[in-house]
Amino acid sequence: MISKVTYRILLGIIGLIFVMPMIQRNAHLWSFKGLKGEHYPHEKPSITLKSWLDGSYQKAAHRYCTDSFGFQSPLVRGINQIDYALFKEANAQYVIIGKENCLYETPYIEAHLGMDYLGDSVINEKVRMYKAVRDTLSQLGVHLDMVFAPGKGSFYPEYIPDYYWQYQSEKTNYVGFKTAFNHSRIPYIDFHEWFRSEKGTSSAPLFPLTGIHWSKYGMILATDSLLSYWNSQFEGLLPKSKFVIPDTTTTVTEGSDADVEDGLNIMETLPHFNMVYPTNTFIDGNRKIRSAVIADSYYWGLFDLGLSTVACDSGEFWYYFKQVYPQNFTNGLMIDDLNLKQAIESKDAIVLLQTDATLNRFGFGFIEATYDLYYKK
Repeated sequence: MISKVTYRILLGIIGLIFVMPMIQRNAHLWSFKGLKGEHYPHEKPSITLKSWLDGSYQKAAHRYCTDSFGFQSPLVRGINQIDYALFKEANAQYVIIGKENCLYETPYIEAHLGMDYLGDSVINEKVRMYKAVRDTLSQLGVHLDMVFAPGKGSFYPEYIPDYYWQYQSEKTNYVGFKTAFNHSRIPYIDFHEWFRSEKGTSSAPLFPLTGIHWSKYGMILATDSLLSYWNSQFEGLLPKSKFVIPDTTTTVTEGSDADVEDGLNIMETLPHFNMVYPTNTFIDGNRKIRSAVIADSYYWGLFDLGLSTVACDSGEFWYYFKQVYPQNFTNGLMIDDLNLKQAIESKDAIVLLQTDATLNRFGFGFIEATYDLYYKK
C-alpha cells in the first residue's frame, strides 16, 4: 500500500507536470531552439458575448494556447525525431526522405519521373506564345531569355526511393520544352544539362544532401554564367563575376544548404556532403543593365549574391510573377501594382528561370499576361 508521503510526492509531481508548461509560457525559465518553417502565431483572443456564443472565441483560444504552449519546441522536435528515426517519416509538407538521408520535395521527384507532364499540345502552344512574346520584345529592344535550372530529383535520381519508380513516364516537361524550343529555333540557357554533366567532376558539390536548392557553389557558377551571357549580348560592358574557391571543405552547412533539414524540426543533425563555400565579388564594368528575373525560390541565392542589385541597375526579382523585389521588402510592391507594359519595356533584359519542378507552370503567368498585352484584340 502506498504511504501518504509517497502519495503526496506523486500527486505533486503530476501537478507539476500540468503546471510547468503554463509557467514556462509566462516566465520562459528555459530557452529552446525555435522551430523552423513558415509559422504565423495567433494573437491572444479577446472574449465577447458574441464570440463566446458562436464558438469563435473557443477556437481562437485553442489556436493561441497551442501556439504558446510552454514546451512546444522540444516536444515537437522530439515527436518528429521519433517519426524520422523509427519510421523514416518527415513531418513536413512535401518532404520525401530518400536513400542515404537525401532529402527531396515531391515536385522535384515527380518532374524527373514525368508524373506532371503537360502533354505535347500544351507545351507547343506555350512555346508558340513564348516565341511571339520574345520576338515582339526583341523589336522593342528588350532581351527575353529562358534558363532551364537544375532540379534535385534529376540531379540525384539515385537517391529517389524505389517505390517512386513505378510511376515513371516516358516524357518529362523538361525534355518536352527543350524539344519545342529546338524545333522553333529559340535559344535558351541550359543549366539543367550542364550541372548534370559536371556531376562528380566539379570542384565542389553542386547540390547539398539535405537542402533542395543548388549549393552556394552552384549559385556562384550560375551567377558567373548569366553575367557572361549578358556580356555577350551587351558588348562586354557589364560587370563581371570573380570568385575564389577555398582549399578547405566543411560538413557545417551555410545558407540554404540544409533548408529542408531545418524544416524537419528534428533533434539530430543529419550527415552532410563536404561542402565548399567560395567568396564572390563583382568587377565594375562600364555599364549596368535594367533587368527582371522571373523565378521561384531558386533565384534567391543569386539575388542575395547581388546579381540583380549589384551587377545590374535597378534589377528586379519578380518572384513567381507575384511580388517585386527588392521593393516588396519596403513597400509591399506586387506585380498587380505595376503598369506591366511600361515595366516590361523599361528593361534591357528579362530572364525566365525555372527548374523542371515548375515547368508545369511555365512562365508563372508572365507569358500569357504579356501575350495579351501585345496580341489580344
